[in-house]
Amino acid sequence: MDCGSLRGIADEVDCGISAFINWELTPIGGSLKSCPEDFVVEELPLEDFEEEASDALPFLRFRLTKRGLDTLEAVDALANACHLSAQKFGFAGIKDSFAITTQEITVEASAISEAALRNVVKEHLPYMEVNHFRRCPKRLVPGQLKGNRFILRVRGVSPSAVPAAMESLQSRGFINYVGMQRFGKGGLRSDQLGLAYLQKNYERCVDLLLRQAGDDTVSLGPGRLPKWAEVFRRTHSADAALRRLPVEGVWAERRLLQSLKRRQELDGGTAGGTAGRMVGHGAPKKGGEGSWLEVAKEAFLALPRSIRALYAHSYVDRLWNLAATERITRYGAEHLTEGDLMSSEGNFRLLTPTDAVADIFQLLLPRPGSGMQLPANTVGHFMQSYLQYDSLQSEELNLEQPGGTWWQLTGCMRPVVVRPQQFTWHLEVNTDEQPATLIRAPGSNLILDFHLGPGQYATMAMREVMRARSAPTPRHIVFSSSSGDDVEPRAERTAKRRTLEKTVERAKPRRGTHEHRFH
Repeated sequence: MDCGSLRGIADEVDCGISAFINWELTPIGGSLKSCPEDFVVEELPLEDFEEEASDALPFLRFRLTKRGLDTLEAVDALANACHLSAQKFGFAGIKDSFAITTQEITVEASAISEAALRNVVKEHLPYMEVNHFRRCPKRLVPGQLKGNRFILRVRGVSPSAVPAAMESLQSRGFINYVGMQRFGKGGLRSDQLGLAYLQKNYERCVDLLLRQAGDDTVSLGPGRLPKWAEVFRRTHSADAALRRLPVEGVWAERRLLQSLKRRQELDGGTAGGTAGRMVGHGAPKKGGEGSWLEVAKEAFLALPRSIRALYAHSYVDRLWNLAATERITRYGAEHLTEGDLMSSEGNFRLLTPTDAVADIFQLLLPRPGSGMQLPANTVGHFMQSYLQYDSLQSEELNLEQPGGTWWQLTGCMRPVVVRPQQFTWHLEVNTDEQPATLIRAPGSNLILDFHLGPGQYATMAMREVMRARSAPTPRHIVFSSSSGDDVEPRAERTAKRRTLEKTVERAKPRRGTHEHRFH
């Protein structure tokens, strides 16, 4: 597994990942994530968030080690086993599923004791371990970490290529792409769902999350729909779909179906999957006339704010990846150019003609949201055009909440090129002492140990040195005026007609899986 695709629904290019820092590098090859033990992650907590001695502090903090599921799934499983709401738990970052990861978790001390939590994990959650319990004054929130330590094993590398590749990674770094795991799994594209949420298209949100969108809007890979989604498509019964839902890995889908089930029980009927497709007793009602749009909105907004925000961020993360590729392929990775945004004394500003030559590691690109500025060059124009195409504005990415309230998606500046810190590596010869399920790869294994900052992906660091290169063909996104239903996919149309079409120039044209067409 090289994390280069999302099981048939997207590949790296679809998610904006296509450039390299060092195009001349000879890749080391090999296989990353052959088993979870090959990808170990240890969260690095902030130094000012250490434990305190007082038992009167309101939160219980502990260390969670997990295997085979991501942080959201782990917290949901832990909450269910403890008969608590997942909202009572806090964490600083979402860790990979196909890995062994350790991170800090908080829970309200009044909700459960240390002894009870230890017992629940021991009795019901064999893929988890909890330890290092102590009290703390505040709940952990996303981003509240120093970074992560990664201990990786890449199997079957080409030993002769390793020294030069490691030197390049350590000195020149890698493009700080948002990793593939942020763009979905299990047949769901998170960035498409995030776009629908930002556009307040709740019917599409529900259709995407329940895999009910048509084949012209999302690729579900070579296999059939999941059995539970097939049942929902045939019956429109949330209860029937819930009975076929797997125990793990679909916690957002479960919550959505549970909301739909409650509404169906109130209405005495079965809600259809899209507007106008009602069966049973017709359109759902709640205290009077109702509609599928109202039901979809109510059910989707009942999901925790953290997961809804994650979907919205996935949309802007794809835009950030595309912008980073545009910046590197158009202007290179050696120095900054006029109009670039750069880090300066703990803040950011535009590079001006009077500035001295700036370090490429000062280059920043914004994740659109409140308080952000776009670059004053073609990259900034591209980002603005991309958002305009989707009827959005960089500083007005508003997300609806239950009860009719709103909150703005928060933006941030993200470095375009980064280097691993505390970097060490060594080669080991393949032995028979490896999991029996693995096929032994020829060559040597590469062991790496390094630190990355918050939101930086080890899979993207390894892509820089593992992935084969083709000729660095210029690749950038352009916008052209067009009209006609044959250009814009049917499901891409919104209530407000748009006239811009996104296209991508690249060597081998093919249609992508994002809603916009790739050429």
